[in-house]
Amino acid sequence: MDEIDQLILQTLQEDGRTPFTQIAKHAGVSETTIRSRYRGLLEQGILRAVGVVDPFALGFQAPAVIGATVDADKIDQAARTIVEFPEVSYLVLTLGAFDLIIEVFCRDLPHLTELVTLRIGLVPGVRSTQTLMIARSYKLSYGWSPDLNLESEPD
Repeated sequence: MDEIDQLILQTLQEDGRTPFTQIAKHAGVSETTIRSRYRGLLEQGILRAVGVVDPFALGFQAPAVIGATVDADKIDQAARTIVEFPEVSYLVLTLGAFDLIIEVFCRDLPHLTELVTLRIGLVPGVRSTQTLMIARSYKLSYGWSPDLNLESEPD
């Protein structure tokens, strides 16, 4: 990745609808160059073009982060089951107090309660859960970008 690729990533993270002509002008290259670089970033899996939905605007008022402790031999199976729940927006395996961290968006408290107690809690291998309701979001960013100029640490 060079400076042009980084500019494409940064610009589209700020506004995914930025015209290639505008990016090209800022980079001092042709629109064809930007279009080609963009296609390459997609093909390499570095960039994905998606629409981001604001769940709060759709009336989902019970967001939460759930930590789940799972039997070691059932983590992958449990994750494959949980990832299919439509409320789940984020699911990761962690190395810490919880085996899985699950972000969910539910309509209201009864919906969240049903999800945690009657679905996630009953997934084979799930031993316990801890639910942290999100009261306010201070930062919700899909604009993460690596600092490619950082040198790796010496051995």
